[in-house]
Amino acid sequence: LGCSLIYTFRLLFGDMLKSLAMNVGQKNVGVTTEETSLIPTNNSSIETGDNASSSSSIGGDATYQDTVINLMKACMGTGTLALPYAAQQGGIFCNVLGLIGIASWNIYSVRRLCQVLSMYHKHLHHEFRGVNCSTFSEVAWFAFGTTGIHGLDVILVILFFGIIIAYIDAAVAFLEDTPLSTGSLNLDMMLISIVIGTLSLVQDMSHLVKASACGLLVLAFAFVAIAMYGDPVNTTVTLTTSTLSWWPQDGLAGVSHWFGCVVFGFGVVPLTYNYYESMKEPHRLTSATSCALYGVAALYILMGMGLLLLYPGIVMEGDVLEELLPSSGLVPALVRVAMLVVVVLTAPLLVFPCGLIIEGKIGLLLGHERFCSPKTLQIVVRLLICVICTAIGMSVPHFVLVLSFVGCCAVALVSFVVPPLLHVALILKYEDVRSRYAALFFDIVMLLWGLSAMAVSSSYTFKKLQTQ
Repeated sequence: LGCSLIYTFRLLFGDMLKSLAMNVGQKNVGVTTEETSLIPTNNSSIETGDNASSSSSIGGDATYQDTVINLMKACMGTGTLALPYAAQQGGIFCNVLGLIGIASWNIYSVRRLCQVLSMYHKHLHHEFRGVNCSTFSEVAWFAFGTTGIHGLDVILVILFFGIIIAYIDAAVAFLEDTPLSTGSLNLDMMLISIVIGTLSLVQDMSHLVKASACGLLVLAFAFVAIAMYGDPVNTTVTLTTSTLSWWPQDGLAGVSHWFGCVVFGFGVVPLTYNYYESMKEPHRLTSATSCALYGVAALYILMGMGLLLLYPGIVMEGDVLEELLPSSGLVPALVRVAMLVVVVLTAPLLVFPCGLIIEGKIGLLLGHERFCSPKTLQIVVRLLICVICTAIGMSVPHFVLVLSFVGCCAVALVSFVVPPLLHVALILKYEDVRSRYAALFFDIVMLLWGLSAMAVSSSYTFKKLQTQ
C-alpha cells in the first residue's frame, strides 16, 4: 500500500515536481509505466557495439529503485483478484515453491533477452531499416529475418486480444452487482465495449495513463474492504475447516489453472526492452527484475493464501470481489465501481498498441490511400478490435477462467518460449557452438519445458472454458 501511494503520487504530480526541481538546478527521475511502455517507439537511435549496454545514449532517467517499483506495479494489476482462486487450485505446495519458481523463470527469460540484445549490438554491422519498430521486433528480425518480425507481431496481437477479452469480462463482472448495471449481461458488455472503443480513439493517452495508475490504490482498497466486509457466498458445510490443501486440486487440472493465473500476474517479460531503455544503468535490469519479482512472489503468497485462511471453508470459483464481497452496501458498490473505472481506462491502452500493429500490417499489404485514409483505418481497426473481443467475451463471460487461459497460452508463449528460442537461434547463427554448449543445452531444455507447460496447461484451461 505504501509503494502504491508513493508511485501514484509521483505519477500524478511528477511533472510539477520535475519543473520545481529544474528551477533549483536539480534533476528529477522519470517513471515508466506498464501502459506507456506498450506503445511501440522508434529505436533507431540505439548505439551498437560491445559497450552499448553502458552507453548513455541507450539509458533513460529511471534509477534502479524506479525500475523495481515499475516492475512490481506492472505485475500487480487486476489479475491479483484471481490469486485466492489460484492458491486454492494449486495448493500450498504450488503457491509457495511454485511462485518462487515462476518468478525465477521470468528472471531467466529477462536475462536471456538482455543477452540477446547484447549479441544484437555485437554482431550487427548495418543499421536496421525498420520504421517505428520496437527493439523486440529488431532482435526478432536479427534472429529470423522478416519472418521473425511478422511472427512476433502475431504473437503480440494474440496476447493483446487475450488481455483485452479478460479485461472486458472483468469489467462486466464488476458492473453486474452495482446499480449501474442494465440487468442484461450482453447489454452491459456492449456498453463497456463502446466506452473502451471510444477511449481508444483518443489521440493523447497521457491522461488515461495517469488515471489507470490509480489501480494500485483501488486494488489495495478492494482487499481492505474484503477483509472488513467479506461475506462468503460459496462455502462448504462448515466454516472451520480450510479448503486450502497442501497439494493441487484435480491433479494437472488444478496445476494448470494455478499456472495460468500466476503467469498472467508476472507478465513483465514482453516489456523487458522498454525497461532496459528507460534505465540509467540498463546492465542492472536483471538484478532489478530479481528484486521486484521475488518481492511480488512473497506478496502473492500472502494475498493468495491469506484470504483463504481468513475465510476458511470458502470455495473459490471466481475472483475475490465476486466470491467474498457482498452484493449490496455502499462500500462494496464503491469498490466495484472503482475497479470498473480502472479497467475501462486501462483497456484502451492495450487496444492502442494492438491497433498500431494491425494498422501497420494493413498499410504494408494494401496501402492506406487505396481504400481509406490513415485516420479512417485507425478508427475501423480499433473499433473492430473491441467488437471482436466483445463477441468472444460474450461466449466466455468468466473473468478468472479467461485470465487463466490467456496466462497459459499467450503470456507463457511470450515469456517462456520466445526468449530461449531467440537465444538459441543467435548462438547457432553467430556464436561458436562449442564454447556455448552448456548455455545452448540449457536453453533447449527450457524451451521444451516452456512449450510443454504451455500446451498441457492451455488444454486443461480450455476444457474448463468449454464447460462454462
